[in-house]
Amino acid sequence: MKKYAKYMALAVTLALLGLVFYFSAQPGAVSYKVSETVMNTVQSGKAKAITPQWFSTTNLNVNVRKWAHVYIYCALGVSMAVTVHLWTVSLALWQRALLSAALCMLCAAGDELHQFFVPGRAMLLSDVGIDAMGFLPCIAAVFLCIRVYRGCRK
Repeated sequence: MKKYAKYMALAVTLALLGLVFYFSAQPGAVSYKVSETVMNTVQSGKAKAITPQWFSTTNLNVNVRKWAHVYIYCALGVSMAVTVHLWTVSLALWQRALLSAALCMLCAAGDELHQFFVPGRAMLLSDVGIDAMGFLPCIAAVFLCIRVYRGCRK
């Protein structure tokens, strides 16, 4: 079972990276329409609670777009942490956490570089920071849980 867990974790991580690439490859006008649709859904429902107005108090579309970064990179952070943990058994726990964060940071920077070449999109360093708001706490939580679990087993 553990053998398959490694491949499943890797598959989930690659699928999330594919999803990030898919959304980043959308031209600006298409991306704006998608986020506008999500924004309208958020405004009409209870989902407004998960998109607090941290990024803009006047433009809900900006909030939706930035929170989308946080949420997808949160999922990527968890997935990357689990994948790195399962594939790098010779590294210490803190090294695995650091490697997970570095790989997520590389993905976030690569995503922004990719957007530079997409019509109507921009490469924003601030988005890499927003991505980090998603993956860093999640990576920390995964490795904290692993450490606690190991401590309980002793």
